[in-house]
Amino acid sequence: MNKFRWSMVGLITAAAVISVVMTIYQNAKNYEERRESRSAPVEILNKDDEEAEMEEQTSEIGGVQDETGLTQNSTQEEVMDVMHHMTHQKVIAEEKWGAVEMNSENINAVYDIVVDSDFMLKGDLLNIVSGWKEGNFDNVAQDHNYFWEYQNGTVGKATGILNTDEEAEFIDNNF
Repeated sequence: MNKFRWSMVGLITAAAVISVVMTIYQNAKNYEERRESRSAPVEILNKDDEEAEMEEQTSEIGGVQDETGLTQNSTQEEVMDVMHHMTHQKVIAEEKWGAVEMNSENINAVYDIVVDSDFMLKGDLLNIVSGWKEGNFDNVAQDHNYFWEYQNGTVGKATGILNTDEEAEFIDNNF
């Protein structure tokens, strides 16, 4: 019986040591991959590349709407989809599908629906649309990505905000 007990202790100890070694190895491997990705050469864009990128960001896209199309009976998902599309007017993203004009009329329409709703995410949505209502778009890229992640986005994460001239060009091209 004593030999059995010591054998079990030995097996458990060996399993624990193997587990620790594997964890250390995996952490080291992940650290090395992160370090290599940070030291990868950064692509420098020339002025023509930057202009082409901004032209792509402000060009005409499909699925554009002047109005929200929402009603007091709209679902949380419908409201979030419209809010997501509203951010496209202001953000830089690899891909943009659909746009709803981000104007005071549409912002107020969304605000009124959210205020009167019992949406599960009412607090988050109210916080976002209240900022827009006050003219604060400093977090619009994060707002976009909130909707994008909620909708399980895989392409088109916002990486920045269009400047005033770029946004004006987007509006001219789409609305």
